[in-house]
Amino acid sequence: MDSVIHPADPMRDWSAYNAAQAARARPRELLGPALAAAGTAQGRVAVEIGCGAGIEALEMARAGWSVRTYDRDPSVVPLIAEIGRRWPVVHTQVDIAALKTLPQAGLIFSSAALPYIARSGFPALWQLLVSALLPGGVLAVDLFGDRDEWSSGPGTYLTRAEVECLASGLETLRLDEEEYDGPAFSGPKHWHLFTLIARRPA
Repeated sequence: MDSVIHPADPMRDWSAYNAAQAARARPRELLGPALAAAGTAQGRVAVEIGCGAGIEALEMARAGWSVRTYDRDPSVVPLIAEIGRRWPVVHTQVDIAALKTLPQAGLIFSSAALPYIARSGFPALWQLLVSALLPGGVLAVDLFGDRDEWSSGPGTYLTRAEVECLASGLETLRLDEEEYDGPAFSGPKHWHLFTLIARRPA
């Protein structure tokens, strides 16, 4: 990674990160409870924002979801295409911040992608995600807190009150907050994270 670029810069080159993630054996921890909350898939649509190497997309497809993934990094296109040859996964290469439409979905999942959206564009994207949720649908996301080490750079870093505000109008199923020192792909850092799982009322 270019050390001149802030680690949280949304325009950084993600190809090395995604290549490393392709070797990850298990999906991210957030996905298990998200799938459990969303219930039986039966071919319903799941949307993943920032799909990376497709580890989570594959797991959702195996669980019976028809998966629609969105990511701007061209390096993920062949990875997702390979998954799509065997499983119901369709990929759109797009700058997430420029998304204008999404399919109606029973599950919307995003692990550590939304924090890289510029603060100015975050509210519109969040509204798009919530609007795409079908009644009874589940939204599961990771967000960065305002005490995260990268909060001086570009992106969206939220206070707990702001996260709670994002969830207004939804049924909050889980809201966890963590703060710790640990590794990142770019090196050690101080993390401040929120995990939100919420349901749109039926």
